[in-house]
Amino acid sequence: PVGERVEGDGLVGAAHDAALLDHQMLAIRDQHLTPESFIAFARRFGPIDLHVLDRYWMPGHPEIYVISNIVENGRPIGNPREGFGWHTDLNYFANPTAITLLYGIEVPPEGAETLFADTAKALAALPQARRSQLNHLSARHSYQLLHASRPWLPPMTPAQIERTPDVYHPILRRHPRTDREGLYLCDWSNVRLELPDEREARIVQEELLMHMTRPEFVQTHRWRAGDLVLWDNRTLIHTATEYDRERHRRLVWRTSVRGEVPLASGGILAAASASH
Repeated sequence: PVGERVEGDGLVGAAHDAALLDHQMLAIRDQHLTPESFIAFARRFGPIDLHVLDRYWMPGHPEIYVISNIVENGRPIGNPREGFGWHTDLNYFANPTAITLLYGIEVPPEGAETLFADTAKALAALPQARRSQLNHLSARHSYQLLHASRPWLPPMTPAQIERTPDVYHPILRRHPRTDREGLYLCDWSNVRLELPDEREARIVQEELLMHMTRPEFVQTHRWRAGDLVLWDNRTLIHTATEYDRERHRRLVWRTSVRGEVPLASGGILAAASASH
């Protein structure tokens, strides 16, 4: 199954790197992290990418993207509506996130869970004929589409637009270190399967996403304060679940470790570019 829970041990990067390759997700309990120690631990896995929405960067620590419904001095201290809908992180970059780390400081007593779907198991469960049909397909990944689907956000700045040209990734992706292969798709809000007929593309994409998120492929993480959760985006998709925002506070730090240009099934380097 996806995920391993570790009770309150010290942060040892090499051991966790190996465990992450085996289990795809780790939940390390009872941590007491500062911004500096959180960032230092993340950097053991690779370079950190900054989130596009700079308004939610932690002041003085832009590597940390704050997720929270807490309001101080009339201003949200973090993004209260981040992470809902099945997705993989920063997929709209040419080098999408390899590993995401979340540190839960304040967590609701109910709701606000994180669900993980194993895209490699989902791919393996497809008939070989279907896998062959999908093998050479790609999808457009677009932050600008994602931003447009969130009308509560302010307009994108010129710098944000320049940083986020559309990219194309294979929908069958091979993990560069384990050779595990999985489906690499999210929902229609920011990913568009490349087929001649857009209506057919949406139907096929929704059918694949429904398959990827079947109960037998999904694991749930129920948060406790002090949890440090990290996962491999190359063969997992995830979503947050809702909670009572009026009754409960939530404060989570996030950072994202840059990955490689996605490998297509069979190990072919995919060309991720602003033109197709």
